[in-house]
Amino acid sequence: MNVSNQTKIAIASLFVGVGAISFGSIFMKLSEMELSPNATVFNRFWLASVVFLVWHGYKAIRQRFSLEKSGEQQTYTSQDLLLLLGAGILWAATLGFLAWSLTQTSVAISSVLHNLAPIFTSLGVWLLFRQAFESQFLIGMAIALGGAIAIEFEELQIATDEVQGGFAAIVSAVFLSGYLLIVEKLRTKFSPATIQLWISAIAALAIFPILLFTQDQVFPSTVSGWLWVISLALICQVLGHGLLTYSLAKFSSVVVSLVHLLEPLFSGIFAVVIFSEKLTFSNWVGFAVVLMGLYLAISSQATVNFPFQESVKTIVNTFVKSITIKLLLLKQQFFETPALLGAVSLFVALIPISLAPSLTKLCEQEIGANAVGFHRSWIAAVVFALWNGLEALRRQQPDHQPIEQKPFTKKDVWLLLAMGSAATTSLLLWAWSLSQTSVANVALLSNLNPLFVAAAGYLLLGRRFDNRFVIGMVIALLGAIAFELHNIQFATDQILGDALAFLTAVFIATYLLLIEQLQTRFTTATIMLWRCGVTTMFLLPILPFIEERLFPYSWMGWFFIIFQALFCQVLGQGLLTYSLSRLSSGVVAVTLLLNPVLASIFAWFIFSEQVGLFDWATFAVVLVGIYLAQSSQSIIQVTNEGS
Repeated sequence: MNVSNQTKIAIASLFVGVGAISFGSIFMKLSEMELSPNATVFNRFWLASVVFLVWHGYKAIRQRFSLEKSGEQQTYTSQDLLLLLGAGILWAATLGFLAWSLTQTSVAISSVLHNLAPIFTSLGVWLLFRQAFESQFLIGMAIALGGAIAIEFEELQIATDEVQGGFAAIVSAVFLSGYLLIVEKLRTKFSPATIQLWISAIAALAIFPILLFTQDQVFPSTVSGWLWVISLALICQVLGHGLLTYSLAKFSSVVVSLVHLLEPLFSGIFAVVIFSEKLTFSNWVGFAVVLMGLYLAISSQATVNFPFQESVKTIVNTFVKSITIKLLLLKQQFFETPALLGAVSLFVALIPISLAPSLTKLCEQEIGANAVGFHRSWIAAVVFALWNGLEALRRQQPDHQPIEQKPFTKKDVWLLLAMGSAATTSLLLWAWSLSQTSVANVALLSNLNPLFVAAAGYLLLGRRFDNRFVIGMVIALLGAIAFELHNIQFATDQILGDALAFLTAVFIATYLLLIEQLQTRFTTATIMLWRCGVTTMFLLPILPFIEERLFPYSWMGWFFIIFQALFCQVLGQGLLTYSLSRLSSGVVAVTLLLNPVLASIFAWFIFSEQVGLFDWATFAVVLVGIYLAQSSQSIIQVTNEGS
């Protein structure tokens, strides 16, 4: 196997190993409902040692009946035995002090101080092996450590009575550094399975007397208890630390300890999916900073045991070439396949459109939702007016052939006014319905608009939809309904609100159908200018009667309004309107069912609102329905708008 392939395997082993280890806190949390932390760790080690022992027995039998020679014919020297004994004791002490620190201080302080291990590992390498580090590595390590601290920053509360817990966490970081340094040394002679067999067995023997002294329950008493400790042993110790030990033959212990900083990132993501725990904005920022620091550190020559930069450059160059070729093919497909460009525009539009509720919530600290809609509309109208002005200047060029060469007819004006009125009415009805019924009912009933789009297309425009589109629409609708199903409640005092939400779906469907018709005559900029202009003129006279405050009173309020106008209205609604020149209104309506799901994900990201495993499942169901609808033969709507 060449060096490049070995490097790729080592990189994959390191990151997969850290990912497997990240399940440790989850399995510990589940196991500790029945066992103490020390008992859980003991079962983890003795079960892992049994697995590694069976693996060694299998290899011995295989070698005996084959012509293969053993890869480890070396005899154990006294130094080898001392190193193996030290690694096992240090690893057991690492987990023991970490568990003790969690009982004496907060999880945040324990995590931050335990994640200082790269500093002690680097110090050990410098003192013991006189290895120097490049400035790029040191900068990357500092950035990664800063990100690891930022992940827990909001929960840090340092108190004088928690000194013992903080000291224990620091000691665990020192022991972890020593463990990695010893394993790095052992990897020059022994296989990962041999090293982990010794470490697991020694660690189990080291913890067993503690269990006898504390008189804790040693073994689980239920099937679920055994399931968690077996999972902890197989996934975290055998797979996770086995791969981590393998990577130490290619990477230095310093870089392995740095990549180990990703463990809280993976653990946080797994906890979100399994336990519906919340991640704050500072958590995500911390994760991004850790990744940036790791990139700087790992790309440094000082972090590996052999020349690595050339291998990284080869991998990166190959990746860039592959992406470039794919982008060229994608660009060619865009111009040859109108539906593909429409689908991409629609999915990109969903991002700013789905972010609008979160931005509106931020604006509502100063003004109401209707006032936000008014400012959003008039700012966007100014932008689209400037856009149309530039288009008018371009029309003066002799080689430019615009699609709007004929004067507006009465029918055009009425269609544009009806389109703008339908959009404004749907917004007002939606806001009104929220005050009369539950949010879940509004989300459910207003999302029925694909049914009205399909019915109007069938009855008024004579459209026919194939079975694939109908099945996809039904699946997507069921997914959207299931998303809000646990919050839905129907009551007699909510009939007005439910009726308003139902009418909202009708007007949204009308809006989409009218835009689809207008796209055969006008550009996206013209349609959006009329849409925003009509909304502005519609809201201007009634806004003083329905809102107490019309203007924000801070620069931050204006910032969120302007950002929402440019990002959500100009970009989001503009791309949505453009997609209707390439796709049918039925497919666009079905795809918009992703809007409430994405809005909930953004609210989870910004406001730490809860998103459970069932919500992610319904998200997947909606995606399946959209895929079926968009891959049907009923989607294409080609107009005269320029490419």
